[in-house]
Amino acid sequence: MTDKVIVSIKGVQHEYGEDGATEMITTGNYYFRNGKHYILYDEMIPETGEQMSNTLKMSPERIDLIKHGSHSAHMVFEANTKNMVVYRTPYGMMEVCFNTFSVELEETEKNIHAQTEYALEINEGFISDCTIEINVRAKEH
Repeated sequence: MTDKVIVSIKGVQHEYGEDGATEMITTGNYYFRNGKHYILYDEMIPETGEQMSNTLKMSPERIDLIKHGSHSAHMVFEANTKNMVVYRTPYGMMEVCFNTFSVELEETEKNIHAQTEYALEINEGFISDCTIEINVRAKEH
């Protein structure tokens, strides 16, 4: 894998027979250390235009998504584990829980594909079942 990558993150909320999907595609930087894949990328918040720095840390058992900025959080997805995070937004704090069912990671020389499925809860109330699909591929020069 090269140090310059293209990152695609697709999130799907499965609600009442309908799926709501969002997808972001951007460039980032990649490195591998201590058995984990690290992807650093920036993301723009549509409502404010603010640029946020994000770090993905991935291994076969766990995915960490760390957001820095006005919407900061450290989200952990680990199979058969429920993790809670306080999600800070400009509008206040929310308690968000991720009850993760599965984490999958496939890697080749030029591509990493990860997927996690989980139940999303906000302030102790069930919101929906969700899927996050992450694709990281080497950026061609």
